[in-house]
Amino acid sequence: MAEKKRFVHNTDIGQNFLIDESLADFITERARLSGRDVVLEIGPGDGVLTRALLRTPLKRLYAIEVDERLRERLENIASHDGRCRPIFCDALRFDYESGLGERPSKIVANLPYHITTPLIWTFLERLAPRGMDYMLLMLQLEAAERVVSPACRRERSPLGITAEAMGSAAVLRKVPPAAFHPRPKVMSAVVEIKIEKNADIANDSTWRSLLARSFTQRRKTLCNNWCASCGMTRESALRILSRHSLKPTARAEELPLEKWFELAQEPAFVLKNSDNGERNVLES
Repeated sequence: MAEKKRFVHNTDIGQNFLIDESLADFITERARLSGRDVVLEIGPGDGVLTRALLRTPLKRLYAIEVDERLRERLENIASHDGRCRPIFCDALRFDYESGLGERPSKIVANLPYHITTPLIWTFLERLAPRGMDYMLLMLQLEAAERVVSPACRRERSPLGITAEAMGSAAVLRKVPPAAFHPRPKVMSAVVEIKIEKNADIANDSTWRSLLARSFTQRRKTLCNNWCASCGMTRESALRILSRHSLKPTARAEELPLEKWFELAQEPAFVLKNSDNGERNVLES
């Protein structure tokens, strides 16, 4: 206990450790892990969720942690259960294609809040096409709402639309600050994401570019965003909207999923590659 008191949490890298063991048990029970599952955990921290995961019959657990100060704690957990493999590196820079001995089937994690959106994009891009079909994530409530919000909600986002295109996403439970140490200043949520179709869509340059250009400025209409980001004339933009039975004043957040699939077939949006500016919009 004395060792834990001496540890100085670095909240700049999202070190709000989960301390609610009943919540950890809820998460692992919901994940329904079997002896075939290879699980990836990001930001294990003090290991509360890690130990709960190891109480299930999972096959292997890869736990990626950026803070070397936690090496002794996590390696101690691994020394008592050979299924656990701690990896000390930056989760955003890790080589997920070749850096793991086995392909993860599920991701169960209390994600660092400051890199939540780019991490989820990374998982959808690199792991979903390789067989990862389930994520159970602790997120800041605001970020969770961006992932699960349906059409006509202001929280609607490119990431949420992509998650819907690949399967489903839902908030299972809201979590108070008291579940963590140190306590964050915001509410959190447990989010379940299922990958059931279109496993490669997050890597589709046309899909990504369409979403990025449509959400460039949220308060502007699709027509104005397309004119500014695609070099499209207003007349061309209005013709596209009309072809898909969309109002001239339509905004990106208003469109249901099927309209995004339709728009992705428009020649004006077909691209071979997306640029860094578009990625910044997707990850915002």
